Amino acid sequence: MRCTATGQVWVGSFANLEAMRNRLWFSLRLGSHRDPTLQDEWNTHGEHTFRYEILEKFDDDLSAIELNDRLKDRKHQWAVQLGARTL
Repeated sequence: MRCTATGQVWVGSFANLEAMRNRLWFSLRLGSHRDPTLQDEWNTHGEHTFRYEILEKFDDDLSAIELNDRLKDRKHQWAVQLGARTL
């Protein structure tokens, strides 16, 4: 996620990208997201300043264990590369 008003970025790793986007927007709209920094940015700058960006997708043929390992690894790498907080 990116706040276009501030440039702040948050990175997560999720198997179901669309479901996670819906969950994030739902919790932020309710004011109940567990990351107070993200919630504060949302409250201050508004929903219209947030973008949900898919950085990378993996092949469907990965086993659950391989997918989990790869998601963890790439989440960390993207967070470092983008200077992002993690979700």
